[in-house]
Amino acid sequence: MNRRARVLGWIGGALAVAGLALTAGTNRRQLRGDDAGATAAADRLIVHEWGTFTSFAGSDGVQLEFRPLVTHDLPGFVFGVDPSLGPWGSAIPLLVKKEYVALQRMETPVTYFYTDRERVVNARVDFPRGLLSEWFPQVQARDPGKQGPQRQILGGSYLDWGAVRLTPAGDFAQVRVRNTKGEIVPASLPRVNDDDHYGRARETDSAIVETVDSHGASHFEKFLFYRGLGNFDLPIKLAALGNERFEISNASPTASGALLLLRIEDERVRFTRVASIGPETATEVTLPAATTTIDAVAEATVRELIAAGLYEKEALAMVNTWRTSWFGEAGTRLLYLVSSQLTDELLPLRIEPAPEEQVRVLVGRLETLTPEDCRALTATLTGADGREPPAPERIRAELQRLGRFAEPALKYAGSQTSDPVVRDRLAAILAEHVRAPTPGASPSSP
Repeated sequence: MNRRARVLGWIGGALAVAGLALTAGTNRRQLRGDDAGATAAADRLIVHEWGTFTSFAGSDGVQLEFRPLVTHDLPGFVFGVDPSLGPWGSAIPLLVKKEYVALQRMETPVTYFYTDRERVVNARVDFPRGLLSEWFPQVQARDPGKQGPQRQILGGSYLDWGAVRLTPAGDFAQVRVRNTKGEIVPASLPRVNDDDHYGRARETDSAIVETVDSHGASHFEKFLFYRGLGNFDLPIKLAALGNERFEISNASPTASGALLLLRIEDERVRFTRVASIGPETATEVTLPAATTTIDAVAEATVRELIAAGLYEKEALAMVNTWRTSWFGEAGTRLLYLVSSQLTDELLPLRIEPAPEEQVRVLVGRLETLTPEDCRALTATLTGADGREPPAPERIRAELQRLGRFAEPALKYAGSQTSDPVVRDRLAAILAEHVRAPTPGASPSSP
């Protein structure tokens, strides 16, 4: 049987020279989009996906725009472009991504494939109301979407991987590539550090995906990865009423899935589960006084993800990817399941030939600033009366704690004070430290 040529894709944009390689001792034919589906689907193809939409709201429940200030939280081999530089962007990854403001940050959707044999599929994802900013492995075609004035995201973005070859994980050890020295070596996934959040997503039994770039170099991974920014509201809203009380509303015509409301404060964890909220309904929820552990809330989250259709290893991979962010960062947040119908509307995913089973589980992460936290933030940054600012070190520490949510938090805090001195002080901190990000800020999860 003829088999296609492979060459090794190199990290950092250095691509291997074209050449023949061997897999299991036989020649391989070049991967082309038109050979997708050429093999009869005698067995099942299963596709599972997980990802996150992250947003921020003031205590009144109104969502606020924020910037993805951190741009160095992914491995160096991940591809990305500056969409302001034309249809194909820049070869330099996302130097100005931090300048874009958006209501939603779409984080780390990963798409897994399961197959008992090697096969080829075509894969494409669209983001009609957003910008797709990073991805791996390499795509055949992409469009960063339409851009308005002042780096406004108008949508119309897509990533098209074209033909994707799937190799069962147990067969990957037999795949060989020729490196730049002409040596035939085993194919491998790009290296990540042991503590890299990105690598947690690989801890499943999914097939290896492979794409070939325009230079003929192969790129391997355990999943298709992409990430982006969007401007739209989701139907779940969270309003902080004060004194540990919250109102959760569902504007959708269908009932919500389960929701987890949690607060992390001084390494103290409290959370409560809300089974469901009816269509176009609101309910009041009170956080319990009793504390629990990160392990307990992580296990509860895994159970909800499995109930939504993910395999256990996939659910664990998602929670392990986001553990330090969801359950380690101080603050109050709501985690909930975005409906499958809304997921398909916001992020149309096309796999051809169509899989026998497709499950997509996107989690909404909604951060809020409670009235008590808003007052404490204002006092921390401006002093007791706004006229004796604290030391710069204290300001930097507080902004680092807030991370990417510093900008909307300061804007909201400024809108809640009637004191012009305090308001001006918050605006000055925003301009000096946030819009020009503080060096050394800790990276977020992918």
